[in-house]
Amino acid sequence: MSEAKAVDSFSESFFTGKLARCYDLTHQHRDYNKESRFVDQVVQKAWSGAKRILDVGCGTGEHAMRMAEAGYQVTAINASPDMLRIARKKAKSKGLSIGFKCQDFRDLDFDEEFEAAYCLGYTLLYMRTYPEAGAFLDKIHRALLTSGVFILDFLNGWRLIEEHPKRKHIYRDGETTVTRFDESSLNKERRLRHLEFSYTIQNHTGKVETASAEEDLRVFFEDEVRFLMTSHGFGDPRAFGDYSLDSPVSDSSWVVVISAHKK
Repeated sequence: MSEAKAVDSFSESFFTGKLARCYDLTHQHRDYNKESRFVDQVVQKAWSGAKRILDVGCGTGEHAMRMAEAGYQVTAINASPDMLRIARKKAKSKGLSIGFKCQDFRDLDFDEEFEAAYCLGYTLLYMRTYPEAGAFLDKIHRALLTSGVFILDFLNGWRLIEEHPKRKHIYRDGETTVTRFDESSLNKERRLRHLEFSYTIQNHTGKVETASAEEDLRVFFEDEVRFLMTSHGFGDPRAFGDYSLDSPVSDSSWVVVISAHKK
C-alpha cells in the first residue's frame, strides 16, 4: 500500500454486528488470565484492599469477569451495545454481578468513585492527538480517588513503525472459521498506522459472510505516554514490557504497560 490518508475514526464495524460476534474468536490469543492477575497485583500493591475498579473499553467482558471473580466491584464500560450484550450474557452464565454501562471511553462522567481503573486492549491508540489523549487521562483522573491507581497498555511505537507485510490469519472453533487479511501503511506526518482488514466468516452449516473494516492507530512511545500521564495529574508512572512486574520495556517489546497513581 502507499502511504494512506487518515480516516476520521476507528471503524465501528469492528465492534458491532458480525464482527462483534467473532471478537472472542479473533482475540483468542489474548492471555486474559495473565493480564488480569497483573492488574490485581499492581492494584493491591498500590492500594491494599481496593475493591471498586473501573474497566474502560471492556470489550466482551473477559477482564471484567476475572476481576469480579477476584472479589472486585467492577464497573465496565464500552461503546458497543453488541459487545456489551455478549459480555452481559457471559457474566450472567457465571453468576457474576458486573455494572456494565454503554458509554464511549471519551465521555466518562465518574467523579472520585474508584480505587483503581484499567484500560487494556490498546484503546489509547485510538486517541490520535495529544489533546485527545490528555482529555481522556483527565477523565480517568477525575474518576479515581486520590492515590487511586490507573493501568493502561498500548502497542509499542517502535514496533508500529516497522514495515508490516500483508498477513493472513485463520481462527477456528467448533462452530466458526474466520479468515482475516491485514494490510497496513504508515502515515509519517500524522504518526498513524493505517490498518485495513477483510474477513471471511464461515459457520458450521457452510454459510459464508464477508466483512471489512479499517482504523488508524496513533504511534505512541513509552516516554511520551509517561510524560502525558505526569502532565495530567498522575504520579510515579512505571512501565513494563509485558503483563509481568519483572518485565522491563525494550525496543522489541510488542506491548507497553504503564501504571501510575492519582496525585
